[in-house]
Amino acid sequence: MEVSIRNKWVSLGGSSTVKDMDEKDLLFVKGRIFSFTRKKFVQDLSGNTLFVVRNKFWRLFQRKAFVEKPDKTIIATVRRKIFSLHDHYYVTSDLGDLQIRGNILQYDYHITLNGEEIGHISRMISLRDSFILTLDDKYDLATFVSLVIAIDLIVDRQRRDQSSSSDSSSSSDF
Repeated sequence: MEVSIRNKWVSLGGSSTVKDMDEKDLLFVKGRIFSFTRKKFVQDLSGNTLFVVRNKFWRLFQRKAFVEKPDKTIIATVRRKIFSLHDHYYVTSDLGDLQIRGNILQYDYHITLNGEEIGHISRMISLRDSFILTLDDKYDLATFVSLVIAIDLIVDRQRRDQSSSSDSSSSSDF
C-alpha cells in the first residue's frame, strides 16, 4: 500500500491529509494551534481520534515523540539521539525491534521490523511537508502514519532548536 501524507496549504495547527495514490482520503491529521508538545491527532474519516502524537516536553540528550491511544496509553516511543551521525529512529513498541533508518539529505527512510524491511518513507520536496509512505498491507496504516508524524515532529523541533541557537549566537556577537 502506498499513501501520501501532506500538510494542508492553510492550517494554523499544522493539519495534514492522508490519501491513497488515487487521491482518495484515508485519514486526517489535526494539529493544535497552541500546544507545547505540538500535539497531532490522527483521525479516521468520521473524525474519531485513533492516535495522539506528541513531542516529549523536556529533552536533554535525546529527541523523543510519543504515539498514544485516545485514553493516553503510550503504544510507541520514537527516539533519535541528539548526537548521531545518521538519521536513525528507534521505536519502542509491542511490534518488536522497529527501526526507521535513512538519510535526511536524501529524504529516504527504510522501515525495518526485526531486521526485515516492511516499508519505506520518502519525503517530497515541496512548499509544504509531504511524504510518501509505502507499507506492507498486513500492517495498520494509522499506526505507521502516526510514526511518520512523530518523526516529522522531532525534525521540526530540531530545526526550531537549531535556528533559535543560531539566532542567539549571532545576536550575541554584538
